Amino acid sequence: MNIEIYPWLIPAWNQLQTRRANLPHALLIHGRPGLGKTVLARLFARRLLCEGPAGGDLPCGECAACIWFEQGNHPDFRNLEPEALSAAEAESRATEGELRRREGEVASRQIRIDQVRELQDFLTIGTHRAGMRVVVVRPAEAMNVATANALLKSLEEPPPKTAFVLVSSAPDRLLPTVRSRCQNIAVAPAAAAEAVGWLRARGLQDAEAALAYAANAPLAALEDAEERAVRDSFFVGRLAGGNRDALELADACQGIAPARVIFWLQKWIVDLTLARTAGRIRYHQRHASALRMLAGSLVLERLLRFERSLTEAAAVAQHPLNPRLFLEDVFLRYAQIWEASSG
Repeated sequence: MNIEIYPWLIPAWNQLQTRRANLPHALLIHGRPGLGKTVLARLFARRLLCEGPAGGDLPCGECAACIWFEQGNHPDFRNLEPEALSAAEAESRATEGELRRREGEVASRQIRIDQVRELQDFLTIGTHRAGMRVVVVRPAEAMNVATANALLKSLEEPPPKTAFVLVSSAPDRLLPTVRSRCQNIAVAPAAAAEAVGWLRARGLQDAEAALAYAANAPLAALEDAEERAVRDSFFVGRLAGGNRDALELADACQGIAPARVIFWLQKWIVDLTLARTAGRIRYHQRHASALRMLAGSLVLERLLRFERSLTEAAAVAQHPLNPRLFLEDVFLRYAQIWEASSG
């Protein structure tokens, strides 16, 4: 079984290996999104549980423990995550009756305190394989204060042979008491040349532009490949052409989740702002000329005000009462940037 470590993860993986001889009860793997922190955490958990020959850095991939882990049913491993992260997978396995019962339900985007309480049953019994017991918590910032305090009790007095691996893209949002119980493993951004080569090897076209849009996060760039075609065709292409017709722009986003539209628009506005203030582009390299031309006629104050309004829109974009009217309102305010500038 071939087990790959992404090249930009090797320094962090080596740090994890040095911890194995004197394993702390809790580790915090942190770094920007799209670098594979969860992949790293799960690989380390698998290595701790591996029952193959000792001495290797990687899990053997062949022992019973490795096979159970790969199948998602290792008895000494638990994955603590928001229900929303696993909702799609659960839905794909659900029967028609289960889908009807779930209709209208909204999966939680937080790690609930009930999930931590259920974890206590797992922690209070002995290990099934007489080895390690591992809990991966991701993203750790999805814990609210009550949930974090409930987990803190286990971090402070962990059972024997138990390791917690927390994964976070925003460690500053964790309770200081939680952070203080963990040893830090920082995942550094990938070097651009290394990431571009890795993406090209996987058949990604225009890898430089894709990596720039993903803020130098290779996995995010790879995952974005399918969405990128939709975004460029129905959204960015129109804005780059100077389209400010709110109704037409809302029509172009038909069938696209409003939260994604707001996310795309936020990146577009960041580039407009950078083009206006510094003459450079961060995300939309292929539309650099259009962005500079558009930015030249903008009043910076109005642009920054609209950027702040998008932050407010993002807070309700997951479940707007009327998605169509919601997007029309956003694009009307987008058009007003230019109306204010020319008036």
